[in-house]
Order: sequence, then C-alpha cells, then structure tokens
Amino acid sequence: MNKIIASLFLSAIAFVATAQTYNGPESVEYDVSGNRYLISNKNNGQILARDASGNLSIFATGISPNPYGLEMAWGNLYACCGGYVYGYNMSGVQIFSVNTGGTFLNGIAHDNNGNLYVTDFSAKKIFRVNISTSTFNVYVPTSLLPASPNGIIWDQGQNRLVLVSWGSNVAIKAISLADSSVTTLATTTLSSCDGIAEDGAGNFYVSNWGAQSVVKFSNDFSTQSTVMTGLFSPADIYYNIYSDTLAVPNSSASGNNVVFQSFAPATSITVCNNVPLTLFTDSTTWGVSDGFTSGTDSMIRCVVKNTSNYSFAYPEVKFNFLDPLPSGVTVDAGSLGLIVIASAWNPGVEVPAKCYFNVTTAIPANYLLHFILESTNLTPANVDTCMFADTFMVNLNPQSVSVININENNFSIYPNPATNEITVYSNQLTENQIIITNIYGQIIYSSTLIHQSELIYLSAFTSGIYFISINNAEGKNLLNRKLIKE
Repeated sequence: MNKIIASLFLSAIAFVATAQTYNGPESVEYDVSGNRYLISNKNNGQILARDASGNLSIFATGISPNPYGLEMAWGNLYACCGGYVYGYNMSGVQIFSVNTGGTFLNGIAHDNNGNLYVTDFSAKKIFRVNISTSTFNVYVPTSLLPASPNGIIWDQGQNRLVLVSWGSNVAIKAISLADSSVTTLATTTLSSCDGIAEDGAGNFYVSNWGAQSVVKFSNDFSTQSTVMTGLFSPADIYYNIYSDTLAVPNSSASGNNVVFQSFAPATSITVCNNVPLTLFTDSTTWGVSDGFTSGTDSMIRCVVKNTSNYSFAYPEVKFNFLDPLPSGVTVDAGSLGLIVIASAWNPGVEVPAKCYFNVTTAIPANYLLHFILESTNLTPANVDTCMFADTFMVNLNPQSVSVININENNFSIYPNPATNEITVYSNQLTENQIIITNIYGQIIYSSTLIHQSELIYLSAFTSGIYFISINNAEGKNLLNRKLIKE
C-alpha cells in the first residue's frame, strides 16, 4: 500500500514538473498587477505564468479547445479557444465564455468600450464580442479579408485596429472602429505574418514565419527594419512598454520557448509615468483662441512643463478622450494622433499642448470631458520610448456655480507616493463620494467624504498605480487624481 502511495506521489510530482514547461507557446501578455507574463500553451490546454525571475507556474489548465491568442483587458485575461472566447480572472478562474461559432479564433484585441475583436483564421472574418452582454457579431466579413487574418492590435491614437495576415507578400491593414471599413496601411514582402505589437513610441512590430524574424515599422509604416532573426515560428508577440522588452513565443517544436529582446537604451526609465514632465491642471481650458487651425473654432489648451535636466527634440502629445464628445463636436483630423508641441524643449520651459475642434451645435451646460494626455517621442533616447500619461478634466460650457472649480488649493492628497496611509483634504467636496480604482478600473475603495480632512489606510493595497475619483450624489465625476502606492 505504501509503495502504491509513493508511486502515485512521485507520478504527481513528475506531472507538475512536466506541466510547468512550454508546450507550443503561442501568445504572450503581461499582467502589470502581478508583474508576470501569461503565455498560452497551444498543445496541452494550459496558460502558464512566468514570474520576474523566469519561473513558470500554471495559471489555468484543462482548457478545451486549446488556447491561442491572449488579451489582458479590464483586469481579466481573455483567450481564443477554437470557436470560443474564454475569460479568466487573475487567480486563473474562468469567468467568461462565448461561443462565436467560429472555426479557428487566433488573434484578439480590445477597445475602451467593452469590446473584444477576434480574428477567425480559417473563416477569414473578424468577430466583435461585447463583454457586458456576452453577445457577438461579425465585424469584418470574409469578403473584405482576402488573406487569413491573424495578429490584431488596437491603435488607440487612430481609433483603429491594425491587422496582419497569413500568406505571401501580405499587406498590413487598418480597420476603422468608426465604421469597420478596411484600408491598406502598407504593402510588404513578408509572408505568413503571425503577431503584431506596439511600443510606447508608436512603432509596430510584426512577427513572420517566412523569414523567421520580427520586423519593426515606424508609426506611419513608411520605414521598416528587421530587429530579430533566427526565430522558430514566432507567434503572437507582446511589447512591454514598462521595460521596453519584446516577448516572442517560438511556437514550433524546434524552438518551444519564449525569448525576450530588450530594446531599452543604456539608461532606462522603466516606469513611463516617471518621465519628468509636469502638466498644470489649472491651465486646462476650453475654447481659448490661440491660433486656430483652418476649419476649427475651439480647442483644449493645457500647459506642460519640462521638469527634467534634459533638452528634448520634437516632443509629442496625444489626447485620448474618456467621455463621448457632445453632439456636433468633432476633433480636427490633425489632432487625432500624436501632435508635436515644440521643436526644442529645454529644461524649465512651459509649452502649450493643444487639441483642435469644430463645433456646429450648442454644447450642453456644464459638460465635463475627461481625457488622458500622453506624451512621448522624447529625445535623448533614455526616455524616448516612455509614455507620460495622466487623466484630466475640462468643462466645455461652464454656466452654473453648481459645478465646482476644483484646484490644488481646495483638494490635495498627501503623501503621494504613499506607503501606509494618505490624507485627503478638501474644503469643497464633503458629502461627495470618493472612489479609488486600480489601473484596470476595478474599485478598491469607496466611501463618502464626511470631513474636510480624512485618513485612508492603504495596508490592503498592493504597490502600484491607483486613481482617485470624486463623484457627486448624481454620480457625475468632479475630479480625478493619480495615487502611487509604494
């Protein structure tokens, strides 16, 4: 009897050891909260986790059909499995399942509106899956996709999907999220393209089996260069902007591993929000006349200061709006992507960042618009691939004293960064709700401000970046601030 138990015990150990190895690694994603990579094993129905030391463990197992493309979105991991899309929380528990009826789902991306976009390699179509309703539809039909769609990524700045496909001399395609139309971004001599990734500076990386390589494209696809060779069926790649590292799964038996190629310069800022820039919240204004471009009549204008010891050449900013624009308000085409704000930016110099609009109908009173301002393309190279990002708010039509003019004098959080606790001070926001969310939008803390000065304990918070929001009784957001927990 003891021999039988010992034999079973040893067999279990052997099984665990075998299970925690690559077996046809197909897709890689990065879990920021856990500082780990998640990798699909297409040959044995598993998703593995790789920690910062390179150790592998099982994130999820017993997955059928086998997992292919992975996508981190809204604090969960989503996987392409045959014709299904499965979802997992960060403990590896399955929480979502939709059967699209697809033939071979392979690549997957997401937008900011709760939708996943999934390529069907065999049926040559792209599905859109809504997470909140568990519904789906064919977003791009077969008639618009002559080659088998494979890797796909959301290009937030251009509000489009960027798609690579299988076949010879394949073109890189763009899919507009405004109307699902398909256009060609670039023609290539590449064959059998599998994955696509984007770095913090907006460059794209494409893996292909034809040359067993990864090719880097500039943001406008006007230039390209080969950055990795000697690969073995490189599949669904991932670019980690926090460490400037490209993760490449070698999916064939000849490789059967994941290689990590650093593109970080000699001196690297690994957390992009540490880029030494300051945006003055109180400088954010709407409608100010400051040299409108042709065809526009309004702008968001905010001042950014270079608080580093470096001089930057041609810094760029990008406005990403978190709220829908009012009816009749459109962003000028020249303000949709990255915008150069200066040719030379010296230490201590303040420059305005401007986003231009055209307004054809009256804007509702006290319309609050929240946006993320990102800045990148900084030279010298040690911050070139980092992305400064923070959330701000502007009132597009202030007409009532009921909307509070919030500034640093009547709202503060200290210390920030914080270790064990923070004090929230406000002389205008009592009786409003305070909410703290993590980077995935999950609510970590919620309460009502009772006093002008309130203490919040952070012992249950893991180290990382959080966002503090103040909402009024009607749920309208009044203010957003970033919090760093050390």
